[in-house]
Amino acid sequence: MKMLLLFGVITVCWVASRAEDVAYIQIFDFIEQNKTGPNDPAIVLTEVVPDLFTTPEKYTYDLYPLDYMGNLKTPVNASAYELSFQRLKEGSVTYQHPLEEPLVLKPNENAAIFVDEVGADNLLKGSVCHTGPTPVPGLDKAIAMICPTAAGGKEFNLSLFEVVGSNRGCLGCKTGIDLGATVVQDSVHFLIDDTNYYWNISIFYNKREMCNGTDWRFGDSGIYTIVLKETEAAAKEGETEIDYSCYMFTTTEPSNYWMPIWLTLVVLVVIILFIVILVIIDRRYPRLKEETMKRLGYWNPEDEKEKERKAARLQSLDTFRGLAVTIMIFVNFGGGNYFFLDHAAWNGLSLADFVFPWFMFMVGCSIVLSVQSQLKKNVAKTKILKKVGVRFLKLFLIGVFLNTGVPGGVDLTQLRIPGVLQRIGFTYLVCSVLEILFIPRLTAAENFGGERMKVEDNEYNECGKFLNEEPDIPDKKNSWKYAQNSEGETVIRGGWLSNLLIHTWPQYIVISLFTALWCVITFILPIPGCPTGYVGPGGIADGGLLENCTGGAAGYIDRLVWGSHMYQHPTCKPMYHTTLAHDPEGILGSLTAVLTVYSGVVAGHIVVMLKSSRGSTVGALSVLSVVSLAIGLILSKGTLTGGWVPINKNLWSVSFVAITSASAYFVLAIMYLMIDFFHIWCGAPFNSAGKNPLFLYVGSYIVYSYFPFNWATSQSHGALMLQSVVGTACWLLVGFYLDCKKKYYKI
Repeated sequence: MKMLLLFGVITVCWVASRAEDVAYIQIFDFIEQNKTGPNDPAIVLTEVVPDLFTTPEKYTYDLYPLDYMGNLKTPVNASAYELSFQRLKEGSVTYQHPLEEPLVLKPNENAAIFVDEVGADNLLKGSVCHTGPTPVPGLDKAIAMICPTAAGGKEFNLSLFEVVGSNRGCLGCKTGIDLGATVVQDSVHFLIDDTNYYWNISIFYNKREMCNGTDWRFGDSGIYTIVLKETEAAAKEGETEIDYSCYMFTTTEPSNYWMPIWLTLVVLVVIILFIVILVIIDRRYPRLKEETMKRLGYWNPEDEKEKERKAARLQSLDTFRGLAVTIMIFVNFGGGNYFFLDHAAWNGLSLADFVFPWFMFMVGCSIVLSVQSQLKKNVAKTKILKKVGVRFLKLFLIGVFLNTGVPGGVDLTQLRIPGVLQRIGFTYLVCSVLEILFIPRLTAAENFGGERMKVEDNEYNECGKFLNEEPDIPDKKNSWKYAQNSEGETVIRGGWLSNLLIHTWPQYIVISLFTALWCVITFILPIPGCPTGYVGPGGIADGGLLENCTGGAAGYIDRLVWGSHMYQHPTCKPMYHTTLAHDPEGILGSLTAVLTVYSGVVAGHIVVMLKSSRGSTVGALSVLSVVSLAIGLILSKGTLTGGWVPINKNLWSVSFVAITSASAYFVLAIMYLMIDFFHIWCGAPFNSAGKNPLFLYVGSYIVYSYFPFNWATSQSHGALMLQSVVGTACWLLVGFYLDCKKKYYKI
């Protein structure tokens, strides 16, 4: 019995080991189809080193189903095989054995088998290329394996192979970058470190170019075999040097790149439809909601009154602010590691490049509402200025504190000083001072257009609290801002644009000076060792001639002022191989960042001025969107990567400000139309997040590494997208909970 039990254990262990004892072969068919017919060939692998318990395996693969230069990948037992070919000729099978030694395959090892026909008798000829164990490329990477032994039986010294390439996404980059060819058994491997763009590849042997591939596209985590094959034209002409061609085949299929995106969109659509259904039910059956809440014990008439008061204020502002902070958190969580959900390497735009300007745009809107609410309460301007200064210091210090959150502890000699909150604080300070100093004090019943405002129409401050003081309503007919028409009705003098310019022209002058200063420093300031006006990434860009000019004047000033206390891993580093630091929230870019926030100030002025005419608000925002878009397109010459002033977030260029501000005006207009005009959307789930934006943003930074916001997972787009979505959803739930509890935190 014990012997039987021992035998059973040994058998189970052997079976388990055999289950993993697998190798992979890939058969490449170079037989022209017009030569196939009744004598269809097949390749045969006959096991010659069987183990103790099994009979030899024999694998037969018909080549006829394969297209010319088609290939087939299949698993086989890791063992030794005799490789042969068979062809039916007059009813009998003929064998040819081009390989004298058996084909030996180890577990998880790969081999490529190439089959061709030579001579007038169409003799089958085969060759084998051992490519080694299955490599693991990594996320957004691919591995290519060159098999030169398939080329006419010529013996190659694999160490003499060199592979150079250029990433098509790297604009103006130096060509011929060494891709680091490595010899692995009978093949040469090289790594493609970015599968998001097309590549130009050239393969050299002993300094001679064997072949090149233009616009080759590699898939995420894919493995490819590149076959070197003699060209028939060269063989017929009898040339002394044989020419070769490259053929690329897929050995391991890349991952499904777009599936996580589609699944995420489907989930979002389902959530949106669910919210729309709830809104429709709430409007068409109001008593149903009341009865349901009463049964559950959650009915409170005061909550309904509070909702009516909320309906009187602009929910679109909260929603847009919440949308911006939600996408910011999603991008900070990685966004599934998709390149279009990350910041552009240098020039250009991606979705991630919009969200920070959008958030700053809404900071500008909040400045108008906050300052005006305090002025209406007769708060002294000196007191408001003091509060603004304190808030700037708090934002700056919190931003520096967040920069210390480095794994393993922060190195104080390289502590980054600039940052996101620091830039928000600076631009908030500048625009708040302009708003306080250059806007006349308005009464609680008067806005920029001179329109009467009811108490419930007064904007809430940045905490989300309402102003409940009774307003001092002046005599509208005696105000200098008003006139009467022929019928004796009170009307506003002038349109929204003229009224806006009358009250804000000093602000426009100051903002214009900030913008002009950026242009002068960027395009006129001499930079040692760099051309004046250079705005490129340096590194291998521009043919590698300006390697130490990263960021032009902006980078030079930051490195001069901050030294090592700036961002060391700019977005341009992976693609352009830059060696210098560049901070995207640097000093020079903060000048034009003021223009971004002031664009929000203008939107805030319009919202306050035209609140009683919400259709006019949409029209005014649309006009500003078109004007900003036109300015951005002119400066960039209608391109994403060129023009007089390229669109660039790292430099916060004027064209970048114009394009992102245009999108902000447009999105705000759409939300205003849907939420506050037609009331077809309540703003969920973003409106709650918009009432505690800084709390959610800072909190997402502090607890980033904790579950359920982060956990160990496989390095694939699907797993990382799930992690980003779950983490972002958790913070949306936190914002919703705080809104339900009426807890609004400010700095």
